[in-house]
Amino acid sequence: MKEKRNIFEELDPIFHPRSVAILGASGKKGKVGRLFMERFMEAGFQKLYPVNPRQKEVLGVEAFPALTAIPSPVDLGLILTPPAEVIAAVKECAAKGVKGIIITTAGFGERGEKGKELEREIARIAREGNARVIGPNCLGIYCPSSRLPFPQGPGMESGSVGIVSQSGSFADHLALAGTTKGIRFSKGISSGNECDLGAIDFLEYLGEDPDTEIIILYLEGIKEGRRFYLLAREITKRKPIIAWKSGTTEAGARAAASHTGAFAGSRHLWDAVFRQTGMISVHSLEEVMDCLSLLYFQPLPRGRKVGIITGPGGPAVGTADACLDLGLEVPPFCEETKKKLQKIIAPVGTSVGNPVDMSIAAAIDPDVYGNVIRILGQDKNVDMLLVIGNGGKIFDRAIIEAMGELQKPLAVAIILPFELVMQDFKLLQGSSVPVYTDPRRAVNALAKVVGCVDRRAGFRSGSGPL
Repeated sequence: MKEKRNIFEELDPIFHPRSVAILGASGKKGKVGRLFMERFMEAGFQKLYPVNPRQKEVLGVEAFPALTAIPSPVDLGLILTPPAEVIAAVKECAAKGVKGIIITTAGFGERGEKGKELEREIARIAREGNARVIGPNCLGIYCPSSRLPFPQGPGMESGSVGIVSQSGSFADHLALAGTTKGIRFSKGISSGNECDLGAIDFLEYLGEDPDTEIIILYLEGIKEGRRFYLLAREITKRKPIIAWKSGTTEAGARAAASHTGAFAGSRHLWDAVFRQTGMISVHSLEEVMDCLSLLYFQPLPRGRKVGIITGPGGPAVGTADACLDLGLEVPPFCEETKKKLQKIIAPVGTSVGNPVDMSIAAAIDPDVYGNVIRILGQDKNVDMLLVIGNGGKIFDRAIIEAMGELQKPLAVAIILPFELVMQDFKLLQGSSVPVYTDPRRAVNALAKVVGCVDRRAGFRSGSGPL
């Protein structure tokens, strides 16, 4: 009987190479070969071998005329050469015994059938040398624990979020955007045209990776639909998956074909896949970050009942409507909760119902936000909290201090123009508080996370979709 392939054991060495060769490394400004050299050096990667037949050193590092001229073993080869030189570079990697090959160069399958033939040749050569290929037309892999960088330099502090993206720019930008919000990543993969390894392989890998607790997917198309479906449905029982599937319209499908050569698939099909696998479906980078912030910083909700706290009274009704529109509940509070609220909120122009409308009391004493959060944190009718306010140092401090006692997820919406409250966002995000520019964005993220939790519970009980 043929032994079952263990994808984790096969791919994990690629994420932890002892040595890396950069084929097409350069010291010239404006060259991609210089950019990657700089990033690897900034990341502190030690055994780095630039390969360039026209330079004896690159940025102070000894260069080699060919990969085979490197006297030491090479675990990972990064190919940055022009398209016409890629086949020869892959042959060098195979001859050297390199186990992982990343090809950043574009101009292959996304150009048509001739390019796809070249991709098949690349895969054939690599397999003969027992190597695996990522790309072409990709940015490769990001692994902070191994000092493997992405081009924009999102940082080398490890975390628990894994990215699989068929778009290189999305993976790189998401890692950078997340890092600025205090989110840290375990792995990042830009899979590109996928002539060998594909998004599904990396999804399976991250599903088994002990360092990864949350998975982000950006997909333009997949080749093994049944395998993807079964994998996603199994992984979401243990780890949430936030998935952005683009190319579900005719125009989007054309763009996907020209971008990575992917076959997209219909919107109705993908809606069913998301519903039946328990993945969180999103449609923009903003939605990815909104949901990720909640999952990364906050505990999972135990239900769909929201306690709304607001100082400015205007957004209260609209936010309650948004909760109901998106499948959440805005329940009445327990009587004990109402009695406690009445002791700290003036009786005129306010409300101790749900939403809690503190009106002028919040402007006079922003600390009241923290007191209300603590009270609602004890209410059995409340599964999560949404705080709406204008920001300010006292407002920020009150929320941060109350968070330390809260065992329920909390989101904050600051409704003043972002330009006026940038410091509030930085302070709250730096203290692990998910903060949004609009209450409906926060409600949308809460609703998507709750839906994910509901489906996971259904899968565990055996009552989920088949």
